[in-house]
Amino acid sequence: MKTAPKIVLIAFITSLVFSACEKKSCGEPVPQMSFAQFTPAPNDTINYVLTFNFSDCDGDVGMTPTATIVDENGETQNNNFMIDLYHIVNGQWVKHDFGNAVGLDSKIPELNNSSANPMLDGEIEKKLHPDLSLLGYDSVKFKSRILDNAGHYSNEVETPGFIIK
Repeated sequence: MKTAPKIVLIAFITSLVFSACEKKSCGEPVPQMSFAQFTPAPNDTINYVLTFNFSDCDGDVGMTPTATIVDENGETQNNNFMIDLYHIVNGQWVKHDFGNAVGLDSKIPELNNSSANPMLDGEIEKKLHPDLSLLGYDSVKFKSRILDNAGHYSNEVETPGFIIK
């Protein structure tokens, strides 16, 4: 092999190796969510599973059990997975008021990802009991969003309505 092609080949391999280790840049650090499904829990005749898809390009979703996050409004949040429950009253969807209780909100645990590519994509599932979580309502829908560690809220996702059997 002649010298010039060897140099080109070595330069190509070197650039390939260094680009594989290069940290990916993050265009929009705000997490994104979409509704996936609401189904009876598999192997469980009582509960339902609410599932959302999410992505976060800078990978800062997830928190320890004792952590808090200051959100973009300057308020301290104890949870990073927020779910509002709606039910029908006189033909209109009404948000259930959990009062001071946590309601359906919870914590997404810390997630491990590569420092070279911090992008996170995945599913978030919430198991819901028809009487304890869904409060015995026969028709429900949900609005949900997640909060990343930088205090950014994702887009709010609204599900269709569901009849609970």
